[in-house]
Amino acid sequence: MVSQDTVAEIDLNALSHNLGVVRNKTGKKNILAVVKANAYGHGAVEISRRLLLEGVSHLGTAFTGEAVRLREEGITAPILVFFDREHVEECLQYGLTPLIFDYGSAKQFSAAAGKLGCRISIHIKVDTGMGRLGMPLNEARKEIPRIAALENIDIEGLMSHFSDADLRDKAFARLQLKAFLELRKELKQKNITVKYSHIANSAAVLGMAPGHLNMVRPGIMLYGYGADELKPVLSLKTRVLMIKKVPSGTFIGYGRTFITKRRSIVATIPVGYADGYSRRLSNQGEVLIRGKRAPVLGRVCMDTFMVDVTDIPGADLNSEVVLIGSQGKEKITAADIAEKTGTIPYEVLTSIGQRVRRVYK
Repeated sequence: MVSQDTVAEIDLNALSHNLGVVRNKTGKKNILAVVKANAYGHGAVEISRRLLLEGVSHLGTAFTGEAVRLREEGITAPILVFFDREHVEECLQYGLTPLIFDYGSAKQFSAAAGKLGCRISIHIKVDTGMGRLGMPLNEARKEIPRIAALENIDIEGLMSHFSDADLRDKAFARLQLKAFLELRKELKQKNITVKYSHIANSAAVLGMAPGHLNMVRPGIMLYGYGADELKPVLSLKTRVLMIKKVPSGTFIGYGRTFITKRRSIVATIPVGYADGYSRRLSNQGEVLIRGKRAPVLGRVCMDTFMVDVTDIPGADLNSEVVLIGSQGKEKITAADIAEKTGTIPYEVLTSIGQRVRRVYK
C-alpha cells in the first residue's frame, strides 16, 4: 500500500535536459543509460521509455530480473546486465546482453545458445583499477581470445570502470584509460575487434573527454547530480499529518533527544526511515513548508518525524511539505541530504521506498 499524500514527483523534462547535457559533452557517441536500482529510485520503466524516446541506444541494469521487467513492459532496446552471470536461460529468452568477466561464464552462454541454435552477444569487462568485477588485465590478454573462439559468442563490447567517482584528480583515471586502450589495441592485433568500447561513467562524461570512446554510460547525471548545469529530476513531497502546540520543556520523539526551549508548534510528517528518510537526519534535517525551512525535532521514526513550525505562519494540515525539491525561494537537494548524513546522492535517491508513489510530469 502506498501513501496517498507522499509522492516522488519525477520531472521528465528535467531528465531530457540532463540527457541533452550528455549529448553536448559527448557529441554523437552511443549512450548506454544506466537504469539499475529502479533508475536510481525514479522508476525504471517510465525513465527508460522517456530516454529511448529521446534516442538513447542502450540501457544498463544491475541484475537480470530488472532487465526482464523492462522486457515485460514492452521495452525492446538492447539491455546490458552488469552483475549477473547465472541466469543464462533468461538472458537468451529475453534477448539480454550479459556482461562477462570470466571464460567459464562465456562457455556456459555459448553452450546454451548452441542448444537453441542461435548466437549471443556479450560485453567483456576488464579490471583496470576498480578492484571490483572484471578480468585482471594479464588474464584478459589470455582469456578474451579463448572467448572469441567459442562457437556461439559474439563479443560486441569491451568495458571497464573508473574507480575515482568524481575524477577530480584524473591521474589514476588516465592510467586506467591507457591500460584499457592498450588492451584493445592488442586484441585488434589478434583480429578481435569490438563494436562498442566504454569506460566513461557520469564523472568521465562531465570531465574526461578522452574516455568517451564510442559509447558512454551516464548514470547519476541523468537524474540531476554531478554538475551545476544538471537539473534534479526527483522531488519528494508530502503533507502535514498533525499539528499541535506544546509548552517549553516538552520532550519530542524516541529517546527524548530533543526538548523544546520555548512554547512551540510541532508538525508531524508522515514519512520515515521506512520511506528512505534517513534516521541520521534526526535533529539535523530540514523540510520546506510555506517556503520556509522547518528543522527536524528528535529522532526520525519508521513512518513519521516531527518538525518545528513555530516560526512559519499559516502552517496547517493542508500545508505541502517538501523533503527534496524547491518551494518558494528555498531548495533542498539529495546532495544536501547526503552531506548531512555522510553519504552520497545515489544512496539518498535509491533509498526512497516503494510506499512512495512515483508521479510523472
